[in-house]
Amino acid sequence: MTTRSALFRLLFWTMLGTMTVVGALSFFQFRGALQAEIGDNLRFGATAMMQRIDTFLFAHVENMRVWRGIEVMQDIRVKDVDKRLSNFLANLRAGQDTVYDVLYCTDTQGHIVAASDAASIGGQAPVLSDWRVVPGEGFDNVSVALAPGDNGPRAVVLRSPIPNAFGVGPIGYLYAVLDWRAVQDLLDAAVNHGTRSLLLTDPTGRVLGASAALRSRPVLARLRLDHWRLPASGAASYVQTGDALGDGDLLVGVATSAGYPPFQGLGWHTLMIEPTTVSFGPIWALLWSMVGVLLVTLLTGLWIASRLADRIASPIVTLTVFTRRFRQGQTEPPALPSGATAEVDELHHAYTDMIHALEQSREQIVRAGKLAVVGEMAAIMAHEVRTPMGILRSSAQLLQRQGDLDERQRELIGFIFSETERLNRLVTLLLECARPNPPDIMSHDLVELVDGVIALLAPRAERANVSLTRAAEDGEVILRCDREQMMQVFLNLILNALSFVPEGGRVRISTHRDDDALWVSVSDDGPGVPVELRQRIFDPFFSRREGGIGLGLTIVQQIVQAHGGTLSVGESAWGGASFNLRFESDEPA
Repeated sequence: MTTRSALFRLLFWTMLGTMTVVGALSFFQFRGALQAEIGDNLRFGATAMMQRIDTFLFAHVENMRVWRGIEVMQDIRVKDVDKRLSNFLANLRAGQDTVYDVLYCTDTQGHIVAASDAASIGGQAPVLSDWRVVPGEGFDNVSVALAPGDNGPRAVVLRSPIPNAFGVGPIGYLYAVLDWRAVQDLLDAAVNHGTRSLLLTDPTGRVLGASAALRSRPVLARLRLDHWRLPASGAASYVQTGDALGDGDLLVGVATSAGYPPFQGLGWHTLMIEPTTVSFGPIWALLWSMVGVLLVTLLTGLWIASRLADRIASPIVTLTVFTRRFRQGQTEPPALPSGATAEVDELHHAYTDMIHALEQSREQIVRAGKLAVVGEMAAIMAHEVRTPMGILRSSAQLLQRQGDLDERQRELIGFIFSETERLNRLVTLLLECARPNPPDIMSHDLVELVDGVIALLAPRAERANVSLTRAAEDGEVILRCDREQMMQVFLNLILNALSFVPEGGRVRISTHRDDDALWVSVSDDGPGVPVELRQRIFDPFFSRREGGIGLGLTIVQQIVQAHGGTLSVGESAWGGASFNLRFESDEPA
């Protein structure tokens, strides 16, 4: 092996090995970080979708619980001779838009006595084999089953016995047939025709529904995902082969139904999937870029190595010729080629350039990885706002102590106080919404809490000429709660009401108990909340008030849910809004 070939091989394998190892490590690290980030996003999307389906089912199961006890249901006893019950069911269906295919009541033998669709009267209730009692406290009188269709379920059927108001046992059954397209619309809206798809399965892995991109595939009707990882609870993300769907590898985020208290869910799973060719598209683009850089660097290095080998081997060749000639008697040493040290410096310079190029590639990969966590740092920055606010407030307090201030100066200082306080409330809202504190549960008198909040807000109500009153049962009303958080709930709800009621309006806080719950209502005679906005009003950053940031009701809902309660909005007796809080009660009614 000559010096030229040895140097050539050494430089070639050194450059190739170094760049391959560094590039491979960087590639797999970034790929793992990207997979974790996208997996978290898919898992969050699947969880949010599962919560929406649970909320959808809970609302209609709760409707069944309410409707079965309405007096008009007793008309089943007289076969609905005056069609009061049929008209009532027709009005209920019309009020629910297109969610219900049909509502009907049957006698105990399954004959349809009354229905929202007159053509169904006199028919027979469907015979379904997979009836199951809806899990959850208080839902043992509601059953659910899926009506089969040509390509998956056709409808969700709810059934509840109608109690006999004048005797023992049921007098018939109330059926609600939910259009399965309502569930499919939820799935379609979540992916919005993007690169991701959604699947809905039952606890055994049988596919019940899918978003539009998958719904047209004929394999879907008989598809089972029991070999996929479907957690018994919570959520997970992983890479799964997509052979069952006719795809390649898929990145999957799966969530299991957790219910909507007190509804415990049906054990269904939502799977949000995305092909890895889409998820890892930026990674493969980066890989090919790195391969291109590697090839260019190798070609450049080989050219440099050839030049360096010539420069380094030349003195050795000259010395070899001199050695041969010396044996023949030549004694004059050969002149060494000039620039021998420069050749070594040139080799060092080539390696330095190579290492510098590799370092730049590594920095680019690390910089791209750091971009993934920049969003998380935004929440931390909110804390930094409080420091300058504290300085402004302290400075304003020092200025306020000056005795020679005129009215204009005091007014300006007041502006500083009010604006810093407004900024502090804004920061507090952002932090509370992003990282709510767990409640410190203790027993408190709810009436005393409400009276305390009313006392705090009474001056504001008087200035607005608004009547702020309380209506509660006699004696103590004990609620196990976090006092400060519950006061924040009532403050936010009452302040929200005061913002909308007109001058001379009314706001009333009332409490009452039923068999198993404690209810608190904040009612007003303002413009109310339109029906189409009642589902969105608790969404973050949704506000109907100019200047509002839309976090107050979101925080209220978080606190109520942390206490095991529910929050809903309806219409008050005066035609305005009524925010209704329901808490499970351990006290007797």
